[in-house]
Parts: sequence; structure tokens; C-alpha cells
Amino acid sequence: MPERLESAAIDRMLEDLSRADLGDPRRVARAQAVASRMATKPDASLPDAMVTDAELEGAYRLFGNEHVSFERLFDAHANGTAERARSSQLVLAIHDTTTCMFRHADPEEVGYLNTGKPGFPLHLTMLVDTQTWRRPLGLTHAEILPRENPPTRRGATKKKRPSSHHTSKDQDREFLRWHRGIEVTEARLTGSNASVIHVADRESDSYVLMATCLRNGHRFIFRARNHRSALVDGAPIPVRDLIADAPVVLEREVPLSRRLGSPLPQRRRTHPPRESRVARLCFSATKATFKRPNIVGADMPKTIEVSVLHVFERDAPDGQEPVDWLLYTTEPLDTTSQIEAVVDYYRCRWQIEELNKALKTGCVVQERRLESLDALTTMLALSLPIAVELLALRTLARTDPTSPAELVFHKQELAALAHISHRPLPKNPTVQDALWCIAGLGGHIKNNGPAGWQVLQRGMEKFITFAAGWCAARGLDL
Repeated sequence: MPERLESAAIDRMLEDLSRADLGDPRRVARAQAVASRMATKPDASLPDAMVTDAELEGAYRLFGNEHVSFERLFDAHANGTAERARSSQLVLAIHDTTTCMFRHADPEEVGYLNTGKPGFPLHLTMLVDTQTWRRPLGLTHAEILPRENPPTRRGATKKKRPSSHHTSKDQDREFLRWHRGIEVTEARLTGSNASVIHVADRESDSYVLMATCLRNGHRFIFRARNHRSALVDGAPIPVRDLIADAPVVLEREVPLSRRLGSPLPQRRRTHPPRESRVARLCFSATKATFKRPNIVGADMPKTIEVSVLHVFERDAPDGQEPVDWLLYTTEPLDTTSQIEAVVDYYRCRWQIEELNKALKTGCVVQERRLESLDALTTMLALSLPIAVELLALRTLARTDPTSPAELVFHKQELAALAHISHRPLPKNPTVQDALWCIAGLGGHIKNNGPAGWQVLQRGMEKFITFAAGWCAARGLDL
């Protein structure tokens, strides 16, 4: 995927930034100038991305300005996202939490991760259009959750300390990010013609969250994590036993991409590594009534009813974890087309994981050497829209690979790419043709499937350097 955005993508970001309330139009202009430079070279360091010393000094002043905050910059992008969603009939609001680690930073300043390293969790909500090649439209919610104290080591003597993320109160506050993401997104889309389905992974599995969505009329597809029991004729029965009795109503072959295992043991258990393959998936559906848990307050309904969809793989290869999803949803599951739609909508959740990769690998936010939390989060607010546009380009290449490469590259750049690439570039190349050549420059091997972010980044670095010299030698402007 190209690490350089085309002018239309940059124009969208600058238009969003024009809405930012920074108290002075000169600050808005500075934010636009910095964002434009960062978008042109997302994977470059700030000194490399800024062309002159004056621009670099201006960027640092922007990041340290008390009138320029993460919230103000992000709101401008989120409002632009809501505007783009108004022309859609149905959008997916995909929710996820990732961690941003800053090795160079002081954890007393930026917060602690569960590992004790400096950084913070980042909760995001991204809108995806269901009609236009699953296009990422932008973000509607972003929440930084810095933790003031390091995690308590197992077996260590507990000491009295200020309120930290280890208290049940703060754990509740962090979990409520799912509620806030949904409510903020719904509020931003008030008055829009677009319907919204909220999609989230296992961390969102909560009786209170589902009950709140049902009470407020919000549609959702949440993956199950907890071992719940459903009520059948007033008696509890494990929901997996209930769905096991439901007939298989549909089977489909679905390509699964390769997944590397996380170095974190807990994430590695929930997301084990796998090789790419075509999986034979089976689908069963039923209705389930859940009883309010004892730990949930009386303000929640005594029972809720949701649709349950079981997606499981038959005959998984030896040594590979079979696909096994249990989805709770408000969507009807009466026909095969309805079941297919829910599965396809849930599978779009991978896009927010790719967004996190674009943010960390494509925009190298974790490598930005800024010291204060305010400076890092301001930089993050400018990087998030860039990551969305990078993801949109990669999504376009995957879902509509026949689009002309000139949507992304200038003619001069394509001429340079044809010259340097050891893979042939056709006379009228598509987006996929160009990405294939760039992946080859990064060391991509054909049999390894689609190129990853790191391979594409290496290829883009080589290509951009060569293209600049190649065009300069011929008196061409990029």
C-alpha cells in the first residue's frame, strides 16, 4: 500500500481541519500545513517530513501550544466523517481498543501500559460504508485512557497508592469506553439518513452494554466472550448448548488471511497465529433470552432477547485453530441472505485492526520523539486521519484492484516505478499492478500472499527515493 497519499485524500483532511476551533485562524493554517507534510511522507520522522527548519520549528510550536488539543483537532475530523456518512444508507461503526507505546517517553508523563512500559490505551470508533467497497469514512470517536500508576506485580506486597487503573472504579470507567463510543457516534449522526450497526469484538461482551443498546434502539453485532446461559422454559442452559441444537442453515468457503501471533500471552491465546487458507464455514442461528446477572443493577431489564449466530469451521487443518465465532446481534437471521449479511458485516471488523497497523507502522506514531502527553496526543490527532486515508487506499486495492493507478500516483511516478521495478508494470496499470511492483521492491515473495505493512513501507521508501532522483534528473515535477 502506498505510503504517500494522493491529493484528493490530503484535500479531505485539510477540509476537515478547516473546521477546527483553535482560537486563531493562523493555528488552523499551521495545523493544515503540518498535516499536509506528514501526509506526504507518513513514515518519515518529523525533521524529514518538514521541508525547512522553519516548518519543523512551527510543528513543534503547534504540538506545544496550549490552545491546540487532541479533542479540538479530532472533533474537526469526526465532524467531517459524519458529513461523509450522510450520503450512505447504512454504515458500520467498528469499535476497538489498541495500545500506543512510546519507548522514549517518561511513563510518569504519558502513563503506564499493563506491561509497565510508557504509553496508553487508545479506543477508536471508525465508520465504514457498506455500499462503496466497504470504504472507511473516518473516525467518530477516539478516547485516550492514560493510567497514572504502573501495574502491580504478581506476588508483590500491595501498598496504598492514589486511585489507579487497578481499582474496580477505574476498570469500570475504562469499560464504559464502549458505551461512550456508541453514544458519541449516534449523537454525531443525529439527523443523518444513514442507519448504523455497531460492531465489536469479545471485549464488548456485556449484558449492560447490550441492554443499553436495546433500550436506546441501537443496532449491534457483538462477539461473545463470556459463557452465558440462556433461559429455556424458565431454566438456564448454556447458550453454546442451545445453539448446538440449531441446524446448519448455510455453508460457505471464506478466505482467511495469515495472522502473526501477538507477543503478549493473553492476546496470543485469544488471537493465535494462523496460516492463510480457505475455510469451510458453517452457520447456525437461534434466539436467546438472557437473564440479568446478579452483579448488574436493577435499573437494567430483568431479561433481554437477542439473535445468536454461530459461525464455525469444519475440517480445519491440523495444528490450526478452527474458526469459532458466537455473535450476538439485533439483526434478523431468518433468511440465508440476512445471515450472510451479518457475517460479512462482522468480518469488516478487520479493517480497524488494519487501521491500527496503518497508524503504528504506516504513520510510525510510536516513533515520534515528543516528550509530553499533550504533544504526543496532538501529533496523534493529526496522524489518525492520515491512517484512515492510507487504509482507504489499501482497501480500494483489495476490493477494486482494477481501479486505475493514476488515482494514487502521478504519471511521472508511474514512469519511475516502471523503470525501477523488477516486476513488469503494464502500460495502463491498475492500483493492484502498482502495489504489486512496490511490494516487490520491499522484498515481497509472490507465494506469501498479500503484502503486509512493513514490506510495503520498505518498498515505498525505495520507490520514493528513486522517483525523486529520477524525476529531478529529467526536469520533471512530482
